[in-house]
Order: sequence, then C-alpha cells, then structure tokens
Amino acid sequence: MANPVETDFVESLGQAPGSLIGTFDAKTYAQTSGADATSRGSILQALKDYGFVTGYGREWSKPRLSDRMGELLMVFNSDWGAAASASTSKTSYSKDEHYRLFFDPQVNADAYGVTEDDGGYYWSVVIFTKGNEMFAIERGSATEYPTAQSIAQAQKAFAFAPNSIDAPPPAAVGPGFLPNLRLLAIGVSVLMLLAACAIGVGIFVAFRPGPPRIPAGDAERQL
Repeated sequence: MANPVETDFVESLGQAPGSLIGTFDAKTYAQTSGADATSRGSILQALKDYGFVTGYGREWSKPRLSDRMGELLMVFNSDWGAAASASTSKTSYSKDEHYRLFFDPQVNADAYGVTEDDGGYYWSVVIFTKGNEMFAIERGSATEYPTAQSIAQAQKAFAFAPNSIDAPPPAAVGPGFLPNLRLLAIGVSVLMLLAACAIGVGIFVAFRPGPPRIPAGDAERQL
C-alpha cells in the first residue's frame, strides 16, 4: 500500500483490538462492522459470497490539523468479487444521508469518487479495483472537500498496487450455479468504524473520525 502523497501526514500509532487497522479477516470485519449478531452473520455471509480472502488498513493524520486519511485494501479470490463489491458500493453511497456528489477520480474506467458532508467535516472518497483487489482511499478535512488530494493519493495507490495478489481460487461449483449477488454497502470513512448504511444483507464499513489506531510505518508496503 502506498504512503501518502502529502509528506506532512503522520501514520497513527497502535492497533486497537478488533479494528480494521493492519491485517484483518472476515470475522474481524464482521465483528467490527455489525451492530448485532444478525447483522454480523449477514456480513460474514456476504463476504463469503464475494470470495473475500483478507484485508489491510492504514490511517494518517496531520499534526495540529484536522486532516485525516485512510486506505483500505480488500483482497478477493477473483477479479469478479472485487469488481462486484466496488460497483455495488456506489449505490450505498448514493443513498447515504451524508452523500453530496460523485466525481471522476481518473484512475481507471470502473473507479469512482464521492464526496460526503459528515456534520461539517468533509470527505472525498475514491473506490477502485485492480485485479482481485479493491481499494478505498478517503481524505477528510474540516475546512473543504479535499477532492484533488484524494485523487492524487488514489492515482499513486493504483500505480503502486500489484496487478493482482495471490489468493485461493474460487471453490468449484456444480452446473447451473449462479452467484448470490448480495449487495454490499461499502462506506469508507477515516478513523472510527461506523456502519453507514446497508444494501440487501451486506454492510461494508471502514473509517470515521476518531482516535488514531493505525500501526506506524515508514516504508511503502503492500499486502
């Protein structure tokens, strides 16, 4: 995963138990994101349907400023799983109460950007895929929508990411099988995990403002 384009960002220290900071699995994702046992079970099933394998999250902040940034990587066992997750997340954003508008992040044909106003804190989010990887880049500010910054970070992350990450292939299925296309709502916000909305039975969440919880690291790294 790519380091920030803006060099004055400082990566947050520490890793809270059960968070999506650092490496996380499907169980951690569901436990962190689900509001109750039913929703946690639905999230686990949705992850299984899309072939989720593993994930990794990082966060940064600017000292003495309100600016935040987070990157979330989710790896699936097929390109289809990553693409389906990313495309259905767009529906989720359009229905969220904080939604303002979509924009073109100029990353690839399937990528999209979205701005959100979270009570006077402004987010610019970019979602894109590369092979079997789905990335969410979110840049937040208390003064204005940092859309140009989020685009620059997403373009760097796309260039830095490998074309694919080795993962177990999808399980073989019998004739006539059709994937269960559960709609996954992927709401990405920096620093405090919060379920923004649910489409169908799946919920994807990542970050909202809160205490820094990302492990420190100086070198650019990838999963």
